[in-house]
Amino acid sequence: MFAQRPPFRLLATGAVISLFVLSFLFFTNQSRDSASRYILKTHRLAQSECPTFIPPQNGSDTWEFRVERDGQNHGLSDEQCRSAFPKLFIEIDKSANLRRGSHVSYDALNSRKVEDGMVRAIIDRGQLYIVDFGAMPVTASRARATLNSLQRALSAFPDHRLLPSIEFIFTTEDFAPDPTGQGPIWSYSKRDGDDSVWIMPDFGYWAWPEVQIGPYHEVRRRIAAIDQGEVAPDGSFLPGIAFEDKKKQLVWRGSLATNPAVRSKLLKSAVGKSWASVRVIDWDDENDIRFNLLPIEDHCRYMFLAHTEGRSFSGRGKYLLNCRSVFISHPLVWKEAHHAALVSSGPEANYIEVDQEFKDLSRKIDYLIDNPQVAERIADNAVRTFRDRYLTPAAESCYWRHLIRQYASVSDFEPVLFSAGRDGKQKARGVPFETWLLMH
Repeated sequence: MFAQRPPFRLLATGAVISLFVLSFLFFTNQSRDSASRYILKTHRLAQSECPTFIPPQNGSDTWEFRVERDGQNHGLSDEQCRSAFPKLFIEIDKSANLRRGSHVSYDALNSRKVEDGMVRAIIDRGQLYIVDFGAMPVTASRARATLNSLQRALSAFPDHRLLPSIEFIFTTEDFAPDPTGQGPIWSYSKRDGDDSVWIMPDFGYWAWPEVQIGPYHEVRRRIAAIDQGEVAPDGSFLPGIAFEDKKKQLVWRGSLATNPAVRSKLLKSAVGKSWASVRVIDWDDENDIRFNLLPIEDHCRYMFLAHTEGRSFSGRGKYLLNCRSVFISHPLVWKEAHHAALVSSGPEANYIEVDQEFKDLSRKIDYLIDNPQVAERIADNAVRTFRDRYLTPAAESCYWRHLIRQYASVSDFEPVLFSAGRDGKQKARGVPFETWLLMH
């Protein structure tokens, strides 16, 4: 005899229960695997709890930033950073304040796919790890430069192990894709309204070989030598150029292709002017480059320096602001880390702003040529503000660490460097930066 078959309804019920159990186990494992990559914070440092520093008003323990002693110091304390560069962190603080009510979550970060030109990384107890990176057919050197600068800011800081742990994504392109609609991303510049973007220092603070600009500290030395002179290898002193002896011309070299709407207006306003040394460079023509390219430090031999944005920010800006010359720019749309220190009017003016169409350029150049004391005061203010303070290597490293702290202050999770796979074994989620750098 055949065994009696169970009623159909019992079979159906059992199947449903089995399916439920399997689904529960699957999604539980998925959830555990995802959750093992981060830990939700039980307490987030509120803005009011962030340590503040009030510089001492008097007494022998007063510390003041001196560029000769401190400009190359990548390991200034938090207190020294805030004292020396009070305008440097404004854009970071704005980004953090935007997130006070809607914190950076792991899911929000994970919603942004790592595409071409992007790097996903973790900072864990002051150590840098690379989690993922996209293809970089054009910007690979930018990624290495940016990561080297970040690593330097971490390793130079004596208390780097006390820095908060964070997980972040940055882009090496000129601007961030989808700056408002996806998860947080670090970028070299941003516009007002790009609420998902956090500004980081650009790659040029390490080096920019593609346009024949070397290490940043070396560029600064060569620029300063134009103005201040330097000691030659044989021990003799090579004097610099006095401001009044600089070429009384506005200099600009660049490509029209990256921003024809703005740059063509500059060219048009300079046509036929005796004060203009404005030339277009075709970066695909070696002969044109050889004839028109001007070493970045040689820009400083001119009294007036034109600045125009490109596809987004223009990387040359920080170099030009190191010169003891008059920096002249149209209204800037793309913000960079140091822009809060720009002053366009009054006795503290450190640059000249002209109309977006450059219609008032000729009038303002003529005025500055006729009033050299005004031009020299603006140039001196630029040196005091930028070369001797906000564009020093020390300021860059201070900026990196403040970015890390503020980003962490509005993140509701801490990354886990080692996560358990489904087989129960611990697997590293990231590659140490030092190893990654040797492999790529």
